[in-house]
Amino acid sequence: MRYCDLHTHSTASDGTTPPAELPALARRAGLSAVALTDHDTTAGLVQCAHACEEQGVQFVPGIEVSADPGPAPPPPETAEDDVAHDAEQRRGTLHILGLFIRHDDSQIAQVEQRMRDARDSRNPAIVDKLNELGVDISYDDVLDLARRQGAAIIGRPHIAQVMLDRGHVATLREAFERYIGQNGIAYVRRDRLPARDAISAIHHAGGLAIMAHPIQTGLSDPGQLEQLVVQLKDLGLNGIETRHSDHSPHLAEQYELIASQLNMLTSGGSDFHGDRKDVMLGGQRVPLEVYERLHNAWQKRDT
Repeated sequence: MRYCDLHTHSTASDGTTPPAELPALARRAGLSAVALTDHDTTAGLVQCAHACEEQGVQFVPGIEVSADPGPAPPPPETAEDDVAHDAEQRRGTLHILGLFIRHDDSQIAQVEQRMRDARDSRNPAIVDKLNELGVDISYDDVLDLARRQGAAIIGRPHIAQVMLDRGHVATLREAFERYIGQNGIAYVRRDRLPARDAISAIHHAGGLAIMAHPIQTGLSDPGQLEQLVVQLKDLGLNGIETRHSDHSPHLAEQYELIASQLNMLTSGGSDFHGDRKDVMLGGQRVPLEVYERLHNAWQKRDT
């Protein structure tokens, strides 16, 4: 059987593998197709495409866009008195993968700039909070690290790495869990793109819009998640990433069922970040047929 991995990251965002080196790793992992889906940037796509051609690996140009999920839908059969309260609760995070995109699309470029601006505003605020807590690092340290790695997008993983390098934490996990993760004491919320705009930009770039790792929305109730997927489908969402390193087999089956009931595409990938996460490239063993179905749907899409 042949396999694919349709969710990976490089040094262009918060991974540790250069884009030009990813295809060789993919080939050694037994992959026939790989997608590069860096956070809010297409900076590594051209290099990765050339290297994929040299390695004989099918390449899917992609991006992972940070989107605003909005208020959580109430669970099915919720009492009326609870609806207003539940509607005010926020979900976790919503990321939307764009697969088979044109890297030089004008709307995608606007998305990239908007996300860079959001991070450029948040990152120094995080460092300021850390300094107030006695974590002595500078934002110049973060910028220097990101530049050495060739990152087009600078984010919390770079801050975490500086914290680790300076001895303020023992692991990257500790940096996130204690300090800069969503429940950390130095967390700063970042502006995200409305889901409608993210999906529209992906379509403008000729791509398919896929909900990444549904588990990270924080919606454990299947009914709530399905409501969200329906809302996003109405905005043009094409599919769901059912296989992911954070998904148990049970969750993957649950997401497959939702996709089937809504007549949507499915995708799968490892969310490989190199050395930053304990996730193996190709570790999900996603059958190549998943790539082929997506590729066929992309070829038949309305243009």
